[in-house]
Amino acid sequence: MKAIHHIKKWQHRQANNLLCLIGSLAIALGITLFIQPNQIAAGGTPGIAILLSHLTNMTAGSLMLIINIPLLILGGYFLGKVFVWRTVIVVAIISALVDFFNEIVQVTAVVQQPIVAAICGGAAIGIGVGLILKGNASAGGPTIVARIIADKSSIRPGHIILLIDATIVISSAFVFAAAESALLSMLSVIVTGRCIDLALRKNALNDIPLLTSSRQATVGQ
Repeated sequence: MKAIHHIKKWQHRQANNLLCLIGSLAIALGITLFIQPNQIAAGGTPGIAILLSHLTNMTAGSLMLIINIPLLILGGYFLGKVFVWRTVIVVAIISALVDFFNEIVQVTAVVQQPIVAAICGGAAIGIGVGLILKGNASAGGPTIVARIIADKSSIRPGHIILLIDATIVISSAFVFAAAESALLSMLSVIVTGRCIDLALRKNALNDIPLLTSSRQATVGQ
């Protein structure tokens, strides 16, 4: 019986690892094939990294990693080491894949229509985040901050995430010098939230509804 229990536990762990890997790939492809080349800012860490990458010579992948490091340290202290260690691996994979596709493969935009790119990119990121959450990890980003603040106060995580995403969306209009970018970024964030909802519809994690409202969720971004 004990051997069967260990086998099932190992199988469950490997299933979670596979979900995290596929989710990381989906997020990276959403960013590099749809979002970034069309000057759209996604929600959460990817959005912040895309904006900073446009303003500096740093790659989006490296910026995602840098932004997440202090958040992961806080998460490790407040949210538990197992969850955060899995998130560290996920963040590292996403960051590496984004730079791999951008800098080595040098992929270009799959579609040139910005609205289609915002929808497809947002969907890819949302599905990716959902799969990662199903794999008992996180894509990092504001979700970590939101969970910590929610544990220590009466502020709902969704409100914090919404505020951060709204700031990113508004900032995109100034960074890309186009109001259209802000509208497209808003569309992408909404689509991401809806796709996270769909990916997690049958998930039993207690905190999922707080993290995945179509108006409040982010990539975890």
